[in-house]
Amino acid sequence: MSEEERRPTWSFHPYAWQHTVWQRLVDLAESGQLPHALLISGHAGIGKERLASAFAARLLCQAPSPQGGCGSCKSCNLLNAGVHPDLMWLAPETDAKTEKTAKFIKVDQVRELVGFAEKSAQLGGYRVVIITPAHLLNVQAANALLKTLEEPGSRTLILLVSSQPLSLPATIRSRCQQLALDIPAEKEALAWLQPQLRDEATARLLLALSDGAPLAALQLRDALWFGERERLLRDLGNLGEGKATALSVAQRWQGLGAEAVLPALASLTADVAVVASGATVVKHQDLTPIITAVARRVSPAAVLGFRQGLIEKQRLLAGNVQGAALLDAVFSEWARMSR
Repeated sequence: MSEEERRPTWSFHPYAWQHTVWQRLVDLAESGQLPHALLISGHAGIGKERLASAFAARLLCQAPSPQGGCGSCKSCNLLNAGVHPDLMWLAPETDAKTEKTAKFIKVDQVRELVGFAEKSAQLGGYRVVIITPAHLLNVQAANALLKTLEEPGSRTLILLVSSQPLSLPATIRSRCQQLALDIPAEKEALAWLQPQLRDEATARLLLALSDGAPLAALQLRDALWFGERERLLRDLGNLGEGKATALSVAQRWQGLGAEAVLPALASLTADVAVVASGATVVKHQDLTPIITAVARRVSPAAVLGFRQGLIEKQRLLAGNVQGAALLDAVFSEWARMSR
């Protein structure tokens, strides 16, 4: 059982901006036309897991309404307790001792799923499997899942959730009905985000930096690098002006870590590239004067090349290359490029 299954309360209703797609799912359920497998995809941070868990709750609920599960029947209470016998949640496993999370969903987990899907529902209704993020199925796990996707047990629904659906094998995608979610309208996103931030300007800034994804915006507020954006930009400017060395800047950012600094640089230099190209609309609107100053020292092509290098370094970081070495290389490249 994953950590997600053990959470103290379950999501019984979708987000407000998911009304249209929710109604489509409810119509499929009530007409008896649900497929065996649904692939729910869309931008990270728009509530795909919430939609999947709410729909699972409605399918399993003993007194469902068009809005979702009732939250109080035996089935809903079991969901809240994290012990529902007809629900299985597959995600990368977290080691209880080291607290490290695996990089992939493994074949042994899928084999357990296969056995689960072949059995009858203990509460007499549906059996539901949620796989998230589905693109983290490793090759063996994906292959082991194929037959079950084609022929699951009676009244079994498999919900695959992914922000990178094209990373899934075509053999998986072809066996699922596709359900692509849109980014919510700005008005809907702000209506949800602003009350939690109590500041419209910050809500708009975070939404812009998150490409309109409200959950990603809320998460970004607490990201280590968000409060360090100005200092990081000023260091890029100092490197270009020769007021600092790449080594001293890299050492200053070791404490934050490459996991935070590389995405921060990717976000900031996207705006630098925009301004260097002659445009004026940036996402980091509160930092426009500093971005403009940094952009004067670089060419658009050079910044785009630098950003492509950041993507490669993030890939290397995921492959366990030392973050300190990557930061040394990043700031050295920027110094050479901007002087």
